[in-house]
Amino acid sequence: MKVLVVEDNKSASMIVCRIITSMGHETVHAESGEEAIKFFTEGRYDLILMDVEMPGMNGFDATRSIRKLSPDVWVPIIFLSANTADTYLTIGIEAGGDDYLSKPVKPAVLKAKIKAMSRIAHVQEQLAESNQNLARVNEELRLLSCMDGLTSVVNRRGFESQFDVEWRRTLREKTPLSVMMIDVDEFKGFNDNYGHLAGDDCLRMVAQALKGQLLRPGDMVARYGGEEFVILLPNTDIEGAINVAKNIQSDLYNANVAYPHSTVSDRVTICMGIYCTNQLDVGFDRSDRSILLARADKALYKAKESGRNQYVVFERECPEKEPNANEIEANGVVVPFK
Repeated sequence: MKVLVVEDNKSASMIVCRIITSMGHETVHAESGEEAIKFFTEGRYDLILMDVEMPGMNGFDATRSIRKLSPDVWVPIIFLSANTADTYLTIGIEAGGDDYLSKPVKPAVLKAKIKAMSRIAHVQEQLAESNQNLARVNEELRLLSCMDGLTSVVNRRGFESQFDVEWRRTLREKTPLSVMMIDVDEFKGFNDNYGHLAGDDCLRMVAQALKGQLLRPGDMVARYGGEEFVILLPNTDIEGAINVAKNIQSDLYNANVAYPHSTVSDRVTICMGIYCTNQLDVGFDRSDRSILLARADKALYKAKESGRNQYVVFERECPEKEPNANEIEANGVVVPFK
């Protein structure tokens, strides 16, 4: 136990400190009320022995200041004074004290008080430890509640929570925020042909392919529902989001998960719809973050409608034309790996 002894009389403080240290506790000595407040703000104490009559700030005023400094953490304070009047005891309790010892302090009485206070300190330590454990368990439960049990990526609940955080940040800091809506092509047929266990494996593989291209701590992939995923890319403009989409499709293509029954390709493929806040109109409703998902979803629908296995960037009502040496154009839709 760490005890702050506030006493302007050096002989009296030496006696008190010696008694406390003989019981195996640590002491810190302050010679005034002002010094007691300074020490209290700089360290953690389990008990304060506070002299009442001191030059400058007295013990009652020092106690009032300490209680104001730490209203949520109650450190026991015992007053020491030669004045045994009942009014002194009343003033001390009202100031925030817990007990009162008369000077000269009797060693046996002081030891008994210290022993009682050490029990209280032990109980407080156990309570603090229990509260920390409870907070840790609650945080673990919160994280579990935000995780998708099948794919081990964030679930829709976790996405919505983080989306709100990132939306507020992008409005506040005026940085771009990109969203990608993703769907596994013809997943129902995959389940029908190979069974639900294989379908589960397929979703896990797709989730890891998506996650593998998110290199920054703030980037997020979430399972939005069924075979649909969503990616959140903070501080990422549309060009950056397109690069992520290309890398994802490259990884998925190289994974070569066979799907011979697909009408799209000989392997598992995905389609993606992309939208970014820097494409928003100047007068958009700043409270409506759903516009990002809605427009990314429209782009995803266009990707499905146009043959799947591709990404589409929503730009007004027309997808962006962005050809590449390894891609071909089809009505403005970028179609990789054909």
